[in-house]
Amino acid sequence: MKSEYTTVLDAGTAALPALPLILMLATPVLILACTHVAKARSWHVSRPLKISLWACYIAYAPAVLFQYWSLWQDQNSAQNATSMSVEAGRLDAPAVYRAPDGLFVEISQDFAVNGVAFQYTHRTLRVLSFLLPQSELVALPLRDHAHVRVTYRGDGGDRRLLRFEIATSDLDAAHD
Repeated sequence: MKSEYTTVLDAGTAALPALPLILMLATPVLILACTHVAKARSWHVSRPLKISLWACYIAYAPAVLFQYWSLWQDQNSAQNATSMSVEAGRLDAPAVYRAPDGLFVEISQDFAVNGVAFQYTHRTLRVLSFLLPQSELVALPLRDHAHVRVTYRGDGGDRRLLRFEIATSDLDAAHD
């Protein structure tokens, strides 16, 4: 009987969050609307306040655009990968590490399949994570001795996971 697999992680799927883009596009409109309303009501909005609002926006916009560009580049490189390798077998020595690192929390998942070691690492902001676009964070179901199929690119420390699939029977057993 051939085992069926469920895809848990696919680095080539498009998952670009919309909220940071909406914030980036709406912020100048909101700043201009606030200054217009303040002027119409004869409120005094200090020049340093206006300058600081625009400075925050000018610093925020390039950060958001860079994050979108890097997410798009990662997805394109995963979709257009030409030299891929596949390991299929039982999962060995799974381990998950969570470490706070300033504003970020770094999550590292280590495992091996057929003696080939993998490390899946991602970082997430502790607070205000909605402000910057991030790739969808996937917690890999690292169940010891589960049947998995891992598609990756590169060798040694440069291995990048492109796809992580787990046998449906092992995934169902993990949820019970």
